[in-house]
Amino acid sequence: MSMAQSSQGSAVTQQQLEQRLAVLGPKDTTRGFLFGSALELVRSEGSADALKRCVDAAGSGNFTAFFSYPVSTFLKLTYAASRELADKHGGFDGAMQHLGMRVAPRFLESTTGKMLLSLVGKEPKRLVESMPSAYKTAWDHGSCSLTWSGPKSGKIDYVNAVPGAYFAGSLMQILNAAQLKGTRVNVRQSTLTDFSVEFSWE
Repeated sequence: MSMAQSSQGSAVTQQQLEQRLAVLGPKDTTRGFLFGSALELVRSEGSADALKRCVDAAGSGNFTAFFSYPVSTFLKLTYAASRELADKHGGFDGAMQHLGMRVAPRFLESTTGKMLLSLVGKEPKRLVESMPSAYKTAWDHGSCSLTWSGPKSGKIDYVNAVPGAYFAGSLMQILNAAQLKGTRVNVRQSTLTDFSVEFSWE
């Protein structure tokens, strides 16, 4: 990629970030463990300078797991982290998806996540059906609803200012945790904040 193309891509993602930030209000919040997961990923895969830039974007490097923080701050962090890790994950969207993949285990290992797993067990369908409840635990913003199209396929409709690739990564990791074969996840973004994550397994 040329420097001109790289600069152009950065300008586009910055414009998208500003558009997403514009739809958020002070009551839109999410939990600290999402921030911690993103910073841990940059710490493990990026440079010290990359981590500093991400901490600067978030305004802090310390977030308490189940405290609430502004979605606007999380959005700035995920965009900064995705820019830093884009080269390692096939571009900005790939890095955003990887951020989502890393947050799923962190949630499932938490007290709330363990409680959820104890209720649904390892039955894949019940695990997927728990996603809207898990969403409500993590987000005071937007919405999440599940529709099945078959015994092993369906879609989750989201309204969220964070790009769909993030949620696709999270769902992919949860399906992988259930040790399913032939898992497929695809994002269909219909508006800036409305998107569907379609999924299936064999």
